[in-house]
Amino acid sequence: MNYLAGGVNSPIPIPLGYPKDIISGKGPYVIDKSGKKYIDLWMGYGALIFGHADEDIVKTISETIKKGWFFSYQTDIEKEVAQILHEIIPSAERVRFATTGSDAVAYALRLARTHTGRKKILGIKGGYHGVHENMMPGSGTIFSFNPDLIHFNDPVVVEEKLKSKEYACFILEPILANCGCTPPKNGYLERIREICNETGTILIFDEIVNGFRIDIGGSQKFYNITPDLSTFSKAIAGGLPLSVVCGKKEIMENFVPQGKVFFANTFNGSPLSLSVTKTVIKKLRDGTVYKKNIKMGDDFRKFLKDQIKSLDIPASVQGISSMSTIAFGCKKFEKGILLENYDSKAYNLFIQKMATKNILFPPMPTETIFLSPVHEEVFEEIKIAIRESLKELKEEIY
Repeated sequence: MNYLAGGVNSPIPIPLGYPKDIISGKGPYVIDKSGKKYIDLWMGYGALIFGHADEDIVKTISETIKKGWFFSYQTDIEKEVAQILHEIIPSAERVRFATTGSDAVAYALRLARTHTGRKKILGIKGGYHGVHENMMPGSGTIFSFNPDLIHFNDPVVVEEKLKSKEYACFILEPILANCGCTPPKNGYLERIREICNETGTILIFDEIVNGFRIDIGGSQKFYNITPDLSTFSKAIAGGLPLSVVCGKKEIMENFVPQGKVFFANTFNGSPLSLSVTKTVIKKLRDGTVYKKNIKMGDDFRKFLKDQIKSLDIPASVQGISSMSTIAFGCKKFEKGILLENYDSKAYNLFIQKMATKNILFPPMPTETIFLSPVHEEVFEEIKIAIRESLKELKEEIY
């Protein structure tokens, strides 16, 4: 008997043919209760940048946990990791540690409202910023203040909205990752930075997903655009529960005890998670992982595009570095695939066919495919399965 509400612990339904009893993972694989191995192309929503059960991370956890894993007092590692993040993240003049991405975004929005004295929030259609009332109105919440949502990659609309000087902040993922992986157009981030400066609006980069996936200093370092506030999670601690709010000193000091914005959570700044963060940063510093991810991601997308073209299947493939999306039924999606006439039926059938070949894609077409260096050893196997599954899909529905 499954006593989980709705049978799952997530809003995402389990597709036909997907395992429901994963008990372990190693490298590119997840393993179910029967011992069956599946190649994982979702990688913990992008958090597992080194794959499952990375030996260095396992070693760090093992060594750290012997010294104690939870304290009521300030720890030395909090200050140590805060200094490291200050050195590598352009916006991190000051740092606070939280536990989840939702926590971090909620704190950032409170800061923006307090610092500006404004209440309105501007966001992106199809963007995702957590499950708190600030960004999820109408989903069983009691919060009545709706954020304004506009299309991604459209600086003209940003200017039209922000010129009123009524908005506390403009929050966005620099690379959309929750409605199809959608990189910014050339000049988009530069222009919105200018508009926010002109209108006194706080620019928030939600780097929960793509921060540390793209660059050790986040998308902001990759694109050389510094926001006023940033949020990080997922890959920053290799999949352990940790999130970060960082930004300009004068904004961050609105947190208590210096300011009035309350900041608290029992498990904020977990010493175990922070120890893993040090290991993650050490492994990423020389850039080798990013070089591998860029090459593999480019090869992956080229292969998909070549197969789709040869079979004359209507679909679009795009992404950046280790992040990719395949959207059946549309030619391109510069503003996210939620705005396009994409074919979710075709995607569902495709991933079910891949699952029969023991390869798991994200369960929804809006979710991003994530690669890691551990996929190098199974890359040919992935390509063979994709080729076969696309041929089967062509025969059945196109």
